[in-house]
Amino acid sequence: MPHHTTHAASALLLALSFSHAAWAKDAAVAAAPALSARQQALMATVVGNAAHPRILQVRLDELHPTQPAIGYDQVYYKLGRYAAEEQHIADIAKPKKFADLCEANGQGDVLPGTANAAGATLAAPPAGYRCKAAVGSRPDDMKSVVIGPQGKLYLTDGHHTFSTFWDADGGRNHQLKVWVKVSDNFSALGDTAFWVRMRAENKVWLRDGRNQAITPQQLPSAIGLASLGDDPYRSLVYFTREIGYQPPEHATEFLEFYWADWLRRKPTLDLARVDLLDPVAYASAILLAAQAMVKLQASDIVSGDKRAADLGALRDIGHEAFDALTEDKGKLGYAIAYKKSLAK
Repeated sequence: MPHHTTHAASALLLALSFSHAAWAKDAAVAAAPALSARQQALMATVVGNAAHPRILQVRLDELHPTQPAIGYDQVYYKLGRYAAEEQHIADIAKPKKFADLCEANGQGDVLPGTANAAGATLAAPPAGYRCKAAVGSRPDDMKSVVIGPQGKLYLTDGHHTFSTFWDADGGRNHQLKVWVKVSDNFSALGDTAFWVRMRAENKVWLRDGRNQAITPQQLPSAIGLASLGDDPYRSLVYFTREIGYQPPEHATEFLEFYWADWLRRKPTLDLARVDLLDPVAYASAILLAAQAMVKLQASDIVSGDKRAADLGALRDIGHEAFDALTEDKGKLGYAIAYKKSLAK
């Protein structure tokens, strides 16, 4: 073949390869769904700071979990209390579910008498529903999100509170609007880089309810009991709060899961052998867990690189908190009563 013919053939092949690459790129762009105005607005969000965080109003069904499991019994306590109060709503000045909504929105407590109408839901509160303060007045009480690729909202704090809202009122609150604070905007990153960043900044927990490792792709797509798995040790940690530990100021993300990992490895706390429908047996397990916590030295490593001091271990058992937890109308009683009602 003449030399100039070889040159021509090479040039043609090169042109074809460039043409194919350009076509593939155009096809990929065409295949990618166009971003909605909502997605574009979220991606353009400017993050504030700790003193003045940027707050956003979001729907519950927009939130993506950053952990695969929650402690069901913690949610059952709230749902049980909500249900019990609804049976005697005329006698309740400040329904717990509306107090929780005010708090989550950074508004303090609900004002007495403003939300005690029979049949009211979080998504459709009474006309007179009022909180003590304006939205965002108490940012330390608010839940946090990270804005990810395509403007997706990733919840990094508040899985239990918002899952409770999701399942309350017969599951009629999936589009409930709540206010959250934005901790980070990583929307400029691709998916792989996004999850690398989330791991590096401890903003994702990739272990399921049995403490088995998962990938980010295995995270549930929505909050709520139907989507998130159950970790009974995470519930155990919730109930030991103020009895065996107290979260310190500026606590690490997923603090309770570090404690849960540690408790799960203690042979004396095998929850598979505990009747978690028996108040006495459950209370004994809680006290045993708290006793193990307070025996730790401040410098003792609990899980990962977290020390007992980092996770707020107390020096002595909080007996008053334990008594309040286990009294007739304590958190444990509400949780167990609601759990039993599900079996009927």
